[in-house]
Amino acid sequence: MLPTSSFRLAAALVAAAALAPAALAAQDPSPYSIGFQSSWPSYGLSGRYDASEKLQFQAVVGALGEVTNFSARINYDFQDKEKYDVYGYGSVGMWRYSYDILGVSDAETSVGLGGGGGFEFDLQEVFSPDEDDFPPLFWSIELGVAFASFDNYNWSLFSFGGGIHYHF
Repeated sequence: MLPTSSFRLAAALVAAAALAPAALAAQDPSPYSIGFQSSWPSYGLSGRYDASEKLQFQAVVGALGEVTNFSARINYDFQDKEKYDVYGYGSVGMWRYSYDILGVSDAETSVGLGGGGGFEFDLQEVFSPDEDDFPPLFWSIELGVAFASFDNYNWSLFSFGGGIHYHF
């Protein structure tokens, strides 16, 4: 049997957990999002800050994939619909690749630039437009181009990417 103080604490925690979604729904939405962003050939964690209805700042730690990318992005919403946005983006970051093939290894780091556009879907509006039954998730898909100048290999490429972010 639980001591009285432990029972009260457990009851308070259960009540707080039950009331938390209603309290969060009553607050103004936070300008912060966290999630996962992919822009081939790299992908990883992403954090976003909504500076306004049209402008977002995003940091991407693309430590997974063929190329490592630490970048900053600016996203601009050209068209803001209820269920989706059409946006453009510009990015700057550090790109790094490394390899070790048959005992031959090399690694290089370069500043890279990129830009493109895409669509971002508000999954809460898509799957639960009249209620907040679905979590505030945003899914994006995009096409872009990236440029980097390595010592031994200069390249530009078309990039295809996407992301999913939880909006606090």
